[in-house]
Amino acid sequence: MKKRLVLTMAAGAVAGLALGGCFDVEQSVSLRRDLSGTAGFNMTVDLEPMIAFMAAMQHSMSGKAGDPTPEELEAARKDFLAKQKSEDPAKKQQDVAAQKAQLEKSMPPGIKLLGSSFEDRGTKVSARFEVGFDDVRKLAQIKLPDKSGQGQPGSNPYEDPFSQLKVVDEGPTVLVTFGSVNPAARMQEQAGKDAAQNPEMTKMIESAFKNARFAFRLETPFEVVETNATRREGHTLYWEIKASDPKAQMPPTLMARFKK
Repeated sequence: MKKRLVLTMAAGAVAGLALGGCFDVEQSVSLRRDLSGTAGFNMTVDLEPMIAFMAAMQHSMSGKAGDPTPEELEAARKDFLAKQKSEDPAKKQQDVAAQKAQLEKSMPPGIKLLGSSFEDRGTKVSARFEVGFDDVRKLAQIKLPDKSGQGQPGSNPYEDPFSQLKVVDEGPTVLVTFGSVNPAARMQEQAGKDAAQNPEMTKMIESAFKNARFAFRLETPFEVVETNATRREGHTLYWEIKASDPKAQMPPTLMARFKK
């Protein structure tokens, strides 16, 4: 379950259970002067909110009022972990290898998969991939495959992780913009009427993003002329937001202009 949950988000559609996890997502682009370079996508999902949701559902279905007890939460956690241990390790490795091959095959011309990984740490799982490109503008063409390979448009807020990245050669300067993606809003949009009619689904989506962190890192050899980055370290710009910070706000469009 956890393997499908995260690796299919990094290489396919988000499973329904993904709505219950808490996200930490970081995207990065490292540019060279000829606009070739590397890009990365890292995501960690904490599944504790999903376990709490499962416990609450069991509590409600048993006819009990209020929130689940600490004992019920612990029982749900133990049951979840026990099911993961029961999965065939060899089958897990085969699935990961197949998804990596599918991810590599999905890359557009001019983009090469340099590496990918999956890490299981109990109720917290992580997935990452890194690509090399000969032209940064080709990153927008990346379309991650779904786990079945049949395609389910819109089911993954990161199915096209760099589609909003634009690089414009302005002559003496280079303008880089990246549309800020709000995964929570996209999830709610996908849920549509079901979420509106199902308070539990709405609660699940809110739980998934209440402690989320989203970041974008841009590294270039160029001199920065102007930017709305939230942090800067030398030639590296950072845009970062934590949902738990009420004062934090990501710009609608991330922007940086560089002198060649």
